[in-house]
Amino acid sequence: MTDPRLTRRRFLAVTGAGTAAGGLLASSSTGSSTGMGEVSARGLTQAVLSAFEHHRLVAVGESHGQQEHGDAQQMLLTDPRLPDVVDDIVVEFGNALYQPVIDRFVAGAAVEDHVLRQVWRNTTQSPGGTGDQPIREQFFRTVRAVNWTLPPARRIRVLLGDPPIDWSRITTQDQVDGFLAQRDSHMASLVRREVLARNRRALICYGSGHVTHSPERGQNADHAVPLIEEQTGRRVYVIVAGSHPRLAALPRRTVITCSGNWLESADAGQFMDAPRLCGFPLGKLADAVLYLGQLKDLTQPLWNPAIFLDPAYWAELQRRNAINGNHVDLEAYRRQQPISLPSSPPVSCA
Repeated sequence: MTDPRLTRRRFLAVTGAGTAAGGLLASSSTGSSTGMGEVSARGLTQAVLSAFEHHRLVAVGESHGQQEHGDAQQMLLTDPRLPDVVDDIVVEFGNALYQPVIDRFVAGAAVEDHVLRQVWRNTTQSPGGTGDQPIREQFFRTVRAVNWTLPPARRIRVLLGDPPIDWSRITTQDQVDGFLAQRDSHMASLVRREVLARNRRALICYGSGHVTHSPERGQNADHAVPLIEEQTGRRVYVIVAGSHPRLAALPRRTVITCSGNWLESADAGQFMDAPRLCGFPLGKLADAVLYLGQLKDLTQPLWNPAIFLDPAYWAELQRRNAINGNHVDLEAYRRQQPISLPSSPPVSCA
């Protein structure tokens, strides 16, 4: 009998957009053939900067648990042109309960490490996803470092998009489910209130599944970006993580538009390795694709197993796991993991 508990790998696979890829780097547009027409590829920074010329909201969807996406994100954050177009960055991997903490931190104030860690450790995704991968903490510290060089009026604010769950008050799975049900609506409300109502511009960093457009009216209507678009009438420019063998000839870490080429009609389920998207044209869901490379070339950012030797933290993870039925294999957190991504059969949309 197979073990029903979730490993961290399995958790990331079911909560992101599968094992699809994301990318960044080159700073100029180039044409490249993929065996079926020309596609235009550019670096993530240039793609984002160009998108903000016509949109106040730009979403960059990721497949969770990929080091290459974290690397791409870091390069975007450190580009000196970004503060000229971005006021806020909305992130999935932070609990809104700690918004005052992260406001102080990214503005340069002193924040104790044990206080800061609560931002990513105490989300609705715990204990299946604790946020202890180094790319998460690195993100917040990079924004802080970027802000250090900027005058107060130009500093980037990080908005924590996960609902404000207070784990110290949680004792039942029904309580957890109540917060889980709010994940997309909470983010949409946050963007309306803190970004659009204040005439600001935001970069949205979420799992690709949360930021895809509705392919048809009413479909994916409860997802964050469709909620924003329906409630405000403002279109979000969406870049999703994705990989496909026909992109192998392109440079890694590039963004390709989903208009005027074969990607427009490509089956999104196979492209994003997400069976629920089978039958939907990719061009209906996203404006562009972030390509980091072929799946075999991608790696995962590994947490330090020593993190889970902290007795207080370990006891709290065990308590949370018991609440949700002990579905997570916590012991795997204390073992060294391979850097390669787990391989799985490609999705067939036939």
